[in-house]
Amino acid sequence: MFSSLRKLAPKVLLVLASLTLLSACSANRLAYNNLDWLIGWKTGEYLSLTGAQKDWLASRTSQHLAWHCSSELPRYEPLLGDLQSSLYDKALDAQMLLSGQPRVEAAVDRLLTEIAPTIAQLLGQLDDEQVLELRDNLADKHVELEEKYLSPDMTTQHRERIERAEERLEDWLGPLDEEQRARLALWAAALQGHNQVWLENRKVWQEAFLRALESRGDPDFEERVRSLLIERKRYWTPQFQRVAEFNREQGTHLIVDLMQMANDRQKARLAKRFEDLRGDIQALQCADA
Repeated sequence: MFSSLRKLAPKVLLVLASLTLLSACSANRLAYNNLDWLIGWKTGEYLSLTGAQKDWLASRTSQHLAWHCSSELPRYEPLLGDLQSSLYDKALDAQMLLSGQPRVEAAVDRLLTEIAPTIAQLLGQLDDEQVLELRDNLADKHVELEEKYLSPDMTTQHRERIERAEERLEDWLGPLDEEQRARLALWAAALQGHNQVWLENRKVWQEAFLRALESRGDPDFEERVRSLLIERKRYWTPQFQRVAEFNREQGTHLIVDLMQMANDRQKARLAKRFEDLRGDIQALQCADA
């Protein structure tokens, strides 16, 4: 069953991340990033679990898989259908796209709420050596991200931001034309300095997480972990709050403009990607649960 988590988790993240991209809800990427490294324990990238801890986690995983299949999968396809209808609506505007974002956010929160007790109880089982390993690996990852996103000069950061966004968008629309690339460049220019703000906020959240981890024997530890996962906006810096809201609006207008510029070939590719995503949802089966 532990292998099922390895197979299921990336697909769940793919579906939620895809919905986030298409609804332009960029603020929730913080939640995905946190969930991604928490799931990353399975590979030993951040934390080495003992055999007993892996066995315990496997038994809990089967419950989460059953919950996900029975409660969440039925919600994904209608959400996807509504999003597709909005994108193809000739009257599409920013408000129409924004109106669907709370449903995506709710899907993220339900997933985090479901797994939060398991995460907290697993953390409660860690010994001091494992906590030190986790702390060191998180610090190393932060340095790695700083080198990747902050070391380049601002011109390079701007170019790389465009390249990353264009790659994600072309996965859904195919090659962008010159008008669309120009619109993408305007969007990227508006986000100058975002990397710094994002990484600073990421560090603030992780410091709060590590402080909670030091008190993992306290009666309120599970509630503190739940708060870190579900009430994540409580841990946002004021600057990140402003940037997140600004980016959400900018991303929404970008998607609206790109769809208005889209040609028939791009719309056909988008329809095919929706079909593929529906196939991914249908393939999220919990045969071992």
